[in-house]
Amino acid sequence: MLEKNIADLVQDADSMQRVLLAIKSNPSPALSKILSSLSIFEVQALKVEKAQRNLSDRETLLTKRNFNKQEAKELTQLIDDLKNSSLRTNPELSQLEIKRVKLERELENVKAAIDHRKSTLAQIPDAIKQKKQELLAKVREGRVIRSGLEGIPGSAEEDKQRIAEADAIRLEVLNAI
Repeated sequence: MLEKNIADLVQDADSMQRVLLAIKSNPSPALSKILSSLSIFEVQALKVEKAQRNLSDRETLLTKRNFNKQEAKELTQLIDDLKNSSLRTNPELSQLEIKRVKLERELENVKAAIDHRKSTLAQIPDAIKQKKQELLAKVREGRVIRSGLEGIPGSAEEDKQRIAEADAIRLEVLNAI
C-alpha cells in the first residue's frame, strides 16, 4: 500500500486508517514509529488534496482571466473600427447625394445606395452601444475572476511546497518500512 504514489495514497487514507486501528493495540517500537509517520501522513494527505484543488482552481481562473482579457481587447478593437467606419461613411453619403442631382436617369439606383448608407450609419450607434455592454460584461467578469483568485488562500508556490513536504514524508515512511 505504501508503494503507491501520493495521489493514490490520499484516496486510500480511509483504508490506511483501518489498518492503523487494527494494529494499534500492540505496536512494536519500529511499528510505533511507522504508525506515527502514517498519522502525520494522513494529515498531510488532506493538505495535499486542498493544495491540488487550489492549483486546479487557480489554473482554471487564470485561464478564464486571460481569455476574458483577449475578448475585451478584441471588443475594444471592434468598437474602434465601428467608430472609424462612421467617419468614412459620411463623405460617401454626401457624394451620393450630389450624384443624385446630376444623374436623373439613374435616380432610383442612387436613392437605393443613399438609403443603404443611411441605414449603415443608423446602426452604428446601436452596434457601439451593444459592444460597450459586452465590454462592460467582460470587465465585470474579470472582476469576479480576480475576486475568485483572491479567495484562494496562499499561493501556488505554497501549495506546491505542501505537496513536496507530503511526498518527503511518504518517502520517509517507505524508508522506515
